[in-house]
Amino acid sequence: MAKPTGKENLNDETEATKKPKRKLPIGLIIGFLVCFITSVGVSSGVTYMLVSSTATQEINEEQEDVTAQVTAMRQSIEQQNLILETMRAENETLKTYLRHSSATALKNILINQEENIQGFLSVMRQAIGDLGDLLPRGSEWETTYQYQMDLALKSSMERASILRLLKTGEPPASPVNQPAQTQAQ
Repeated sequence: MAKPTGKENLNDETEATKKPKRKLPIGLIIGFLVCFITSVGVSSGVTYMLVSSTATQEINEEQEDVTAQVTAMRQSIEQQNLILETMRAENETLKTYLRHSSATALKNILINQEENIQGFLSVMRQAIGDLGDLLPRGSEWETTYQYQMDLALKSSMERASILRLLKTGEPPASPVNQPAQTQAQ
């Protein structure tokens, strides 16, 4: 056997210092891994329990709030329905009063008066025409009075149509215009 030289001893010592090989036991690595997994699992479980209990409490509180709001809305709707029923009953009473009021009779009287005024104006218009034919130079004042009678007749017809509108509540079918009547003899 050969004697080891100093050079080889140095190489062995430098290699030992350069590359220290550590061999970790597998049991220690598995222990750290189990400890890590256990701590992550426990913290996740605790977090899940806290969050789920908090979420359940919040959901219960919100559900109670919604239930209280629905109950309040139902009570409000019932009150509004009672008010509507009262108003409907009063509305029927008012309709009865309106049907039996003297306003309709008064409207009928006014319409009859306007029709009578229109009849009087038509007769008067004819009478002025006849009088204008009998008198000398009567055609001048006849045209003046005929124009004024036409204006009065037109106003009376408008009042009558407005009264009919008030009586029925419907718009007039068509305006009734009577042409000016002149009698030539």
